[in-house]
Amino acid sequence: MATKIGFDAKLAGTGVDWLIVGKDVASTLKSQEETREANRKAGAQAVADEIKALSATEMGRDAQANQWMADGINAISETALIDKRLWEKGALNTKDFMRNKTNRANGTNIVLQAYKKYNEDYGAIMEGVQSGELAGKTLQARAQIERLFDFGKTGMYINPLDSEVNVAEKELGEDGVYRMSKNPDKLLNASRLLQGATAKYYRFKAEEEAAALAKGVATTILRTVGGTNIEQAYLAIDGLPPAEQKKLNSARKKQVQAMLTDDKAGSFLNDYLVEEGYSFTNDIEEAKKNDKLILMNQDGSNNFSENSPHGKAQMEYAVQEFDKLLEVYLPKKKQAPLAPKPSGLTATERTAQKEGEIGYGLALDLTSGGAAAGESLQKIKANNNSIGNVYETDTSYVIQYKDGSEDKIIEKIMRDGVEAREETAVSLMAAVNPNYDATKAETAKQRYLKSNKIGERTEKGLFGERTAISSENSNTYQTKSELAKGDKGVSISEQIEKLPKPDEDNSNQVLDVIKDIYPLPGTESYINQIQVTGVGTGIQDVLNFKLPPEFIPFVQDLSGVTMGEGNNIQIDYDATKDKATLRSVIDGIIAGMYDVYNKSDARKKTEDKADAVSSEAVMPTGITTTVDYSNK
Repeated sequence: MATKIGFDAKLAGTGVDWLIVGKDVASTLKSQEETREANRKAGAQAVADEIKALSATEMGRDAQANQWMADGINAISETALIDKRLWEKGALNTKDFMRNKTNRANGTNIVLQAYKKYNEDYGAIMEGVQSGELAGKTLQARAQIERLFDFGKTGMYINPLDSEVNVAEKELGEDGVYRMSKNPDKLLNASRLLQGATAKYYRFKAEEEAAALAKGVATTILRTVGGTNIEQAYLAIDGLPPAEQKKLNSARKKQVQAMLTDDKAGSFLNDYLVEEGYSFTNDIEEAKKNDKLILMNQDGSNNFSENSPHGKAQMEYAVQEFDKLLEVYLPKKKQAPLAPKPSGLTATERTAQKEGEIGYGLALDLTSGGAAAGESLQKIKANNNSIGNVYETDTSYVIQYKDGSEDKIIEKIMRDGVEAREETAVSLMAAVNPNYDATKAETAKQRYLKSNKIGERTEKGLFGERTAISSENSNTYQTKSELAKGDKGVSISEQIEKLPKPDEDNSNQVLDVIKDIYPLPGTESYINQIQVTGVGTGIQDVLNFKLPPEFIPFVQDLSGVTMGEGNNIQIDYDATKDKATLRSVIDGIIAGMYDVYNKSDARKKTEDKADAVSSEAVMPTGITTTVDYSNK
């Protein structure tokens, strides 16, 4: 008979102690539940620790970069929490749960590494390209990384299947929602991002390789034809039967094909045959439309296989053109021939063209606003030490110089109320790059546009803000006489020392010292307003200074200064010690002049004051563009 719980009574006589068995089963079940609970707590803690570690990740001092990373971390954290819920329900096994956790942590760290390496290696990469050591493909690889680190246009995305971290450009859908681009040229996983940020593709030195290969071809000819030297053997080829000639040509072609690897062929087409216009792409659909686009594999290598829309034809063309170059190095006469330049340009000229395109791209980025403009400005300042800052107004870009020279204004070129960014960039390039004038900048633009499209600006708001410059004093600030006479000029401090014994009658000489201060851009009218008069008060001599109201805060609290009516101050001036007070007042005037300059902003509309005098002075740098900031 069977019990209600399914126990077979027949087993009762088997000698088994069912009480102990029952206790063991209960103990085992309890232990398993405790283990599961411990695992659940461990899993929850692992996710909590992961999110805490991710949240602490920063990319540096750049606030926009850190916000970009924080936004990505939020998405990653959501994925971690989803994995936790799936794992607890048994829908995600422990192996995949741990794999996803590792992928998230590693991916985030790799993105951070890529960003740092991209910035650290910039100078070395540019130097390598300019010297001709690195191939142009290096620039294209870095350009892709630069686009992906344009924080206003990209984001970090997580593959929901394995939690792999990706960085991609954002595309606005018809529903108004931004989504990750699926274009392989606008999407890289973390590992490929790091690879691109550190990529160095070396230039194929075609002439050197052709000369070296010519020796191998010469050996084949000598072995087949015979003769005492290569010239005789080469000339004897024409006398061979057609079959032998064909055999030799076939052997030569095989040597060329063996030497011209995928990397070398890509560099040969892009760097050597410059005028042909070959470039690279990750997008097979784009490659299908353009037979001058060399398709790249996921690892960044060139694809000349059957899988590439035009790969086979591109490789055949590279072999054909290199064979023509090789022909030059195979002597038909005893004098050594010179290698022609298929592009019609020297290596130096090709490098100069690449530099021009890079420079124009930097100038164009200034018109993009946002992070792109900020990064461009840092690179421009590294190349031109005289530039202190560039900022944007509604109608122009303002270039500030470190030495306080006259601001240079680059007016925006407008068409139908919209800035023609590609045209404005020509003027900007000529202004910020000391090696380019407007003509050279225009040429650089034309070359740039051959392989790049200029879209509408998407960044809102004006770029940058005016930068203040540090104030100087009577010991260091330049005078008009110093500018005119060079070493023979007299500093303000020296002029004060040479003044006669203090007396109210010396007011005109004191004013001459002040008038010799070289005005910062837009401050000449302020200096012109200053008046100095002598005032006798009993046995004391007093100098009265009438100053612009903007200068008063810098002198009113000085020791020995007494405030008068309106914008007048007075100092005792009848003893040698009073020259120290005079020096302090002049230092205050200089400080006030710097304050006016630093507060001037081309974004503010200026109106001429009745007493304002337009500054037409030319600073030592030779910058002649003049802006009157006299009205605040």
